[in-house]
Amino acid sequence: MKNSKLPQRKNIRLEGYDYGSSGYYFVTINSREFRHTFGSIENKVMYLSPLGEIIVEEWEFTGELRQNVKLHEYVVMPDHFHAIIEIRYSRNKNNIPGEFKASKHTLSSIIRAFKASVTKRNIKMNPGDTKSVWHNRFHDRIIRNNRELQNKKRYVLNNVKDWKG
Repeated sequence: MKNSKLPQRKNIRLEGYDYGSSGYYFVTINSREFRHTFGSIENKVMYLSPLGEIIVEEWEFTGELRQNVKLHEYVVMPDHFHAIIEIRYSRNKNNIPGEFKASKHTLSSIIRAFKASVTKRNIKMNPGDTKSVWHNRFHDRIIRNNRELQNKKRYVLNNVKDWKG
């Protein structure tokens, strides 16, 4: 039963789309309260904080850990993180041994695990800070063609030099 006093969140995912299917996704994850805790930009160069370095390590580990994921361009910004992620083949719909189970390989589950691992390491580094590093949600865009993929790659690669923060 939903509590009618709480605001109802709008589902931001594309209705009916299988977010575990093969394809490219552009993802943006904001820091909690949009704080500039991941580093700073000076003279069009991003200088990572220790937390920003953890984000890079955990994102790269995501690509190593998940056989069906290929990481493409990504950038850590002072208050957010952009990435292009490719889910390389569909989830296991036939329950074939050795293939992936559905729930662990959707875009949401990949991002949730990444966010959790970064937060866990931040809590170890800063024991008094037990809150999540991240904003509760993340934004994604399904990349539908090669032109859009190239545009998103350019956007990610130019994000630091275009920063107006």
